[in-house]
Amino acid sequence: MGKITTGGIVTTSIISAFTIAAALIWKDVIDGVIKLIFPADQLLLKFIAAILATILVVVFIYIILMAESETKIVLRKFKLGKRKK
Repeated sequence: MGKITTGGIVTTSIISAFTIAAALIWKDVIDGVIKLIFPADQLLLKFIAAILATILVVVFIYIILMAESETKIVLRKFKLGKRKK
C-alpha cells in the first residue's frame, strides 16, 4: 500500500473532477441514444441510462486499476534490473 501524500491527494481530486465532468457529458449522450430507442417512458429512460452509466464507469475503473497495477510491476522490474548493473 502506498503512502498518502499531498501530491497524491491533489492528483486524485483533479482526476475525480474530470471524471464527474465526463460522466455528466456521457449521461446526456446516453439519454439521447435511449430517447431514440425508447421515446415513450421517461422513468424507464432514466433507469436504463443509470445502468449503462454504472457499467461504463465500473469498466473504466477496472481498466485504470489494472493499468496501474501493471505499471507498478513494470517499474519494480525496472528498478531491480537497474540495481543489478
